[in-house]
Amino acid sequence: MKIQLIRLLAAFIAGGIVMILHEFPKALLYNKFNPNQDPKKKRNIYKLHHYIDPIGILLCITNQAGFSKPYMYRIKDRKTNFCLGITGMASLLFTFLTSLLVLRFVLGINSGLNYSRTLGNAQLILQFVLVYIALISLSMFMVNLFPVSTFDMGLCIAGKSPSKYFTIIKNDYFIKVMLILVIMFQFITTFSTLILTSLLG
Repeated sequence: MKIQLIRLLAAFIAGGIVMILHEFPKALLYNKFNPNQDPKKKRNIYKLHHYIDPIGILLCITNQAGFSKPYMYRIKDRKTNFCLGITGMASLLFTFLTSLLVLRFVLGINSGLNYSRTLGNAQLILQFVLVYIALISLSMFMVNLFPVSTFDMGLCIAGKSPSKYFTIIKNDYFIKVMLILVIMFQFITTFSTLILTSLLG
């Protein structure tokens, strides 16, 4: 029971961290591309809790695959769209690789993702948080490959082909339903876990 509670807490913490690390770099880049916007709006990007999506965090806890709440961009040019999409994907990959390196070379976690029963609660939570950060960031990268209009792939498509972007907007509901089904049936989680354990082996 104790381990299950620690896992839930760790997944919640990890999900929030990954969401912030995913969205905040994009918001910073957006501010850089739009230096003349309202100063109050520019400061809004530092309200980090805005990047945590309630449904996304719930999916992170239950399925280790969720999505963050994107900053409300007003993008007029294709270059900015594309750069933000690439930045989002890059930040997720960077988060995954960093956590993977820490797990393997600092904590010595193996492919079994086993925990030590001799660890204290704080150390155990930290270990689980790092495992979940790796797993959730990789899963969120895969989630963002879905062409949802506000996701990274959607931004990349908007940057390269506005006509195709309007097409995915028309099919946004269908794409989101498919995404939720893929998450709920744990296809993404299974694939992410397989990749993570293979790299830790």
